[in-house]
Amino acid sequence: MKKVILAGLLLTSGSYLLAQTPEDALRYSWYPAQGTARIQAMGGASGSIGGEISTLFTNPANLGFYKTGDAVISGGLNILNNKATYFGQSVKDNKTSGFLGTTGIVLANTTRGGSALKSSAFGIGVSRVADFNNRIEFNGLNQKSSMADMFIEDVNANNGNLSTYGSQLAYNVHWITDDANQHLFSPADAIVSSTGVQQHGTLISEGGITEIAIGGAANLNDNVYLGGSIGMPVLRYRATRTFDELDPTTNPNNNFDGAQFDDYLTTKGMGINLKLGAVFAPVQNFRIGVSAISPTWYSLTDTYDARAWANTEGLPQNEGKNESESRPNDVSVFDYTLQTPYRLMGSLTYLFGNLNNVSSQRGLVTADVEYMNYMSSRFRSAQDDDPSDDAYLHGLNTSIGNAYKGTVNARLGAELKFNTFMARIGGAYYGNPYKDLAGEKGNMYQGTAGVGYRNRGFFIDLGYIYTAKEDVYYPYRLENKNNFDPATLQLNGSRIVLTFGVKI
Repeated sequence: MKKVILAGLLLTSGSYLLAQTPEDALRYSWYPAQGTARIQAMGGASGSIGGEISTLFTNPANLGFYKTGDAVISGGLNILNNKATYFGQSVKDNKTSGFLGTTGIVLANTTRGGSALKSSAFGIGVSRVADFNNRIEFNGLNQKSSMADMFIEDVNANNGNLSTYGSQLAYNVHWITDDANQHLFSPADAIVSSTGVQQHGTLISEGGITEIAIGGAANLNDNVYLGGSIGMPVLRYRATRTFDELDPTTNPNNNFDGAQFDDYLTTKGMGINLKLGAVFAPVQNFRIGVSAISPTWYSLTDTYDARAWANTEGLPQNEGKNESESRPNDVSVFDYTLQTPYRLMGSLTYLFGNLNNVSSQRGLVTADVEYMNYMSSRFRSAQDDDPSDDAYLHGLNTSIGNAYKGTVNARLGAELKFNTFMARIGGAYYGNPYKDLAGEKGNMYQGTAGVGYRNRGFFIDLGYIYTAKEDVYYPYRLENKNNFDPATLQLNGSRIVLTFGVKI
């Protein structure tokens, strides 16, 4: 797909004008830790937890603690309750969806004799590591700007050229048009300067990232555990975005009654990553874990379409007509690659009781601290013969570096054992990835709890996760950040996870 927006304007252009944006890079890397119901009930902390299939996706060295195998299946329900505030007005929305959680099998082998290798394990699993199902709605009276201003800036930045999936559509329906001196203007601007335009929008998203992981680990002398895994995430994202702005005066003679821009994006692809880790047990009841997760290298395809509509109430440039609608002749298809940030994690676990006697084990406390460098995401074109794509994506990568930063995430959990029953509690904090160029803020907090039952080679776990997330959503951006505002989002969700497992 040809790009007709200057790369230097990426942070001042609206996401409606193109398929790839800095927000895409963040979406595919900023999400909380997942896992079985047991792990999620403990805040997602798993870096030094011991034998757990969830560690295939975080620190596979923990597989080395297995002496016998596991077969596990998980599933659950997401319940989202969102509030968007835009120019002082708030709108609430919600969405519920189900998912297949961490599922897989671990096989273990114990070594006899005096070898330093005491045991080894191999695991294969699948997990829903990110969920994109959501619905956001916003509404507000904007006395600063119209979306038409974004389309005009797009044209001016490109020496009068119109973008097929943005400003061209707005021009076709006379949302933007030429005055007598052949200068672009919008009939909506007069409404903005007098009363403001009533703006409304929705974002409905679906899909997620489901990762298949294969890995193994070795137990050396029961105090050093080394492991690695290869992850193959499958990504699917579909978004339907609508935006409209109306004249709140209902004056039929001011050449603008309203306009609407809708776009439709589908992203599909696969990736690969590598996870390496180690767990050290310097004393029997204490564990230290370290792990590194490489960037994920995705090969992705975007399919993009858009539509514009406007009612200009007999505007002379529209030949006296009122309503007009425009769509591109073709759907845009673009192939590219995305490199997401690497992750570095350190973990601590303290276990209570006698580890040599299962009936004497009383529980544990565990914690993870993780660093992620969100500004390191990189897009690259899959078409080697198109320098315009390369130039655009180079500017996009520069914009990612300007928009985001590295952050520290922390997860904490505890488990108490009452013979065959377990009680769990935890929490997590995910840091703000934004550099705050235009008031962006994004933090994520989780409170978790759960219970479990283990007896005669069978186990069942139930976890509850409450997530409170702050974020922003930009309907569009302009060169002057004082002329546009984001919708500030309060995204609150409940997740219920159930895991069944058997020893094998």
